[in-house]
Amino acid sequence: MGRRKIRNVVTWILSVLLALAFLLAGLPKVLGLAAWIHKFSSWGYPKSLLLLIGTLEVLGAILLLIPRFAGYAVGSLIIVMLGAAYTHLANGEGWAVIRPLLFLCFLVLVGWLKRPRKQ
Repeated sequence: MGRRKIRNVVTWILSVLLALAFLLAGLPKVLGLAAWIHKFSSWGYPKSLLLLIGTLEVLGAILLLIPRFAGYAVGSLIIVMLGAAYTHLANGEGWAVIRPLLFLCFLVLVGWLKRPRKQ
């Protein structure tokens, strides 16, 4: 298997795993589950932000799997993860920052792998 094919396979595997993770993270927010309403409220965020973040996560998950739009998905999800990391740090939830930072690293990796290559 050539380098290009390996790169494609790794990119798709990471993209699918990230898409599943963001879909699973976003759906409860879009559905307005009580636990998420409580978390956002305790962080001082309005309920409308819960719907916005959930929608961005679900839409980002879908767009990660469409090559033409994957770059936009990566960019928007990076912003969401930076906000999540900030929220956990600002609210004294130090260890909780690990998950958004880990997702952030994987998003950057996918963005880097998907960047246009010179022939």
